Amino acid sequence: MDLFTSTPAPAPAAAAPAAPVAKKKVREPLAPVRPNRLQRIGGAGLIAAPLLFTVGFLTSPQQTSPGTAGYIESLAADPALSLVSANALHYGWVALVFGALATLGLLRGRRGRVFLPIAAVMTAFGAVQMSGLLLSDWFLVSAGNVLSIDNAVLMDTVAKEWSVAIWQFSGMIGGLVGIALLSLALARAKAVSWWIAPLGFLPWILPAFGLGPIGVILALVCYAPLMIAGARLIAAR
Repeated sequence: MDLFTSTPAPAPAAAAPAAPVAKKKVREPLAPVRPNRLQRIGGAGLIAAPLLFTVGFLTSPQQTSPGTAGYIESLAADPALSLVSANALHYGWVALVFGALATLGLLRGRRGRVFLPIAAVMTAFGAVQMSGLLLSDWFLVSAGNVLSIDNAVLMDTVAKEWSVAIWQFSGMIGGLVGIALLSLALARAKAVSWWIAPLGFLPWILPAFGLGPIGVILALVCYAPLMIAGARLIAAR
């Protein structure tokens, strides 16, 4: 070994690459609600529709026997009250058409930009279908008072051929399921709270439990997502 030759020092080890700093996810700021005039009017429809549905259910004559015959007899027994109910339900669905489309005025960013328009159009289409189906109540009131109950039932059965069934089921799916999806879409768009959004699945289920007026009032409470959205559209500056 050469004592007069210095041994070169080892090269310093390369510094380890710094660990990447995780980027903090920044939430997109939401713009203020800026509905146009038509959307504000539609907001009133979101409030009016549940109120009209409630009036329609509260004034609907009680069916004392099952089946189509029982339904026609209940309508024919009190024509004036039956038509109050039919008118309230019809115009409730009409109000919902405008209200559903007006919810687009609550979009304030990316959240809900796809879900809300789909749910709004679905609800509006179903509401159009349901409002038209109520015309049959006017005919059934008259048939129950002019024809024998057997002939009235026969008339109703013959009139409801296959295309009416498509009309009926598309209206029920679009309208009833649409209200539930619209409530969720409003929560997705941060227009209402997620805590109340699931209520949209219940308003047309509760009356089926035979709770009478109590069930109808509880159903009105379940429209809270729509009514809050309507109030926000009207009150927006």
